[in-house]
Amino acid sequence: MSIQKIHISNFTVFKDIDITFSKGCNLFIGENATGKTQLLKMLNNKNVEGQRSLFMNYDIESSGSEKITYIPVKDMLTHAKGFISMSEKYREFPFGKELIDIIKKSEQWQLKKIPDIAKNILSKLEMMMEGKVLYENEEFYIQKKNGEKVSFEHEAEGYKKIGLLWQLIMTENITENSVLLWDEPEANLNPKYIPDLVEIILELSRNGVQIFLTTHSYIFAKYFEVRRRNSDKILFHSLYKTENKGVLCESNPNFKDLKHNTISKSFEKLLDEVYDLNAGE
Repeated sequence: MSIQKIHISNFTVFKDIDITFSKGCNLFIGENATGKTQLLKMLNNKNVEGQRSLFMNYDIESSGSEKITYIPVKDMLTHAKGFISMSEKYREFPFGKELIDIIKKSEQWQLKKIPDIAKNILSKLEMMMEGKVLYENEEFYIQKKNGEKVSFEHEAEGYKKIGLLWQLIMTENITENSVLLWDEPEANLNPKYIPDLVEIILELSRNGVQIFLTTHSYIFAKYFEVRRRNSDKILFHSLYKTENKGVLCESNPNFKDLKHNTISKSFEKLLDEVYDLNAGE
């Protein structure tokens, strides 16, 4: 089961666009204001009861019902205590549905046994954040290997991001035949862990999770090319602005073959400046 394609007509930055997705990993790049986050939110709003979901301005086609989890850039678990009750009390609560949903999913009961999908994953996540996630009295902590218990409020942003993924796996929100939408997974993460994170995402996709990611990072995107296996299903999607047709999308299984590749161009410009600087010494 997977989301196969989307057609968007006259919605936000999109005038008329069709995008076909991979059953494995889908990685979106593009300048700011090209609709990357908006696209993830459209997919998150999909009506999972039917195979085809028609909204006012976009049409999503899938092969069946999916369990969908959206991870926003903004950390929400730090604010978990009392958040859900406040959202239910006030009609005009100033947070989007996806931000409320991620807390609700994270607060669900943890499995006592490691699920099959995570046998090659959880140990890597625990290594990266130096512990496991603990949920007590509506608050999240990382229980460190040395016995220290650190609240999300005082934890490093990168550790919180890894902890959230660990928690979503252990609460069975990320399972085989589910969909993971993750906005800028590499943001605030120690660069040395980027290869590990890419391996974890690829392993999830090999276990039947369809994945949609956005990024501005050349290193993060490039590692998918470096670490992929021949059997891995990966599509890179570049959203780019046009003068009269709104934002369009170029898709390619190879990151290096994208013609509209703003992050590659920025990286190449840096290398040119480094070369010029060294040549002048």
